[in-house]
Amino acid sequence: MPETYPATDPEVAVRRNWWLDQYKELVAAIRFLTTLPVPGSNRLFRTDGSQADSRLFLGSAYFPLVGLLLAVAPALLVQVAGALLSPLVLAALLVVLLIILSGGLHLDGLMDTCDGLFGGHNRESKLEIMRDSRLGSFGMLGGGSILLLKFALLASLDRQFVPWALLTILPISRWTMVLAMYAFPPARKEGLGVAFRQTVTRTRLVCATVLALLIAGLIGHVMGLVLCLVATLLTWLVGRWITAQLGGLTGDSYGTFAELMEVALLLLWTLLRFWL
Repeated sequence: MPETYPATDPEVAVRRNWWLDQYKELVAAIRFLTTLPVPGSNRLFRTDGSQADSRLFLGSAYFPLVGLLLAVAPALLVQVAGALLSPLVLAALLVVLLIILSGGLHLDGLMDTCDGLFGGHNRESKLEIMRDSRLGSFGMLGGGSILLLKFALLASLDRQFVPWALLTILPISRWTMVLAMYAFPPARKEGLGVAFRQTVTRTRLVCATVLALLIAGLIGHVMGLVLCLVATLLTWLVGRWITAQLGGLTGDSYGTFAELMEVALLLLWTLLRFWL
């Protein structure tokens, strides 16, 4: 007879709770970074008859995995319809699809960050401008520049390289958000930025880093590992600069990292594809 355990066995309960917590973190990461529907996700975070604060389950350890998930639909679009479309049309569709899949969350953060960093005269005014929901001229210029660069870089890549570039770069760009949350202090004493940073433990950072390296190495090979190295350096440089301006990072800053890294790594991919 096989050995059985009672339902109340402490070890079984611990294992079950651990897997449930990991699933919650993965679902939270999908909900936070994408507009993809996850059936039953609202019930998953419901406790004692009320809706729990899903920020407690930011899921930062799984950000690279969600980045990979985000890249699947654009990669499939290239494979299915790429041969039927011109490079310009295909690039435009990819940019729009990425905005839809992310809900424009990171783009909005970048535009708010541009408004604050370039429109304010001191730390307090910069943070106040970033808190304002209205879009200013610097935000429009920053958002427009990022979209233009992303469109041009995707259009300039050979069609067969685009899926591999997206499947490599999107996980790395989402990983840099976790790295920035862990490495730099929050600019405010309260707010989403503080809540997010408190969830990023060393264990979650290590998990996200391992996932990012595995995905980059398996899909991008040497190119992917080079992109990880460059992304680490850029995250440190940009994070230091924003911290010098604001005294730390905000929730909008984290979205800025995702958008900046997508463009920077796409540019690096176009430059290195002839040598690696």
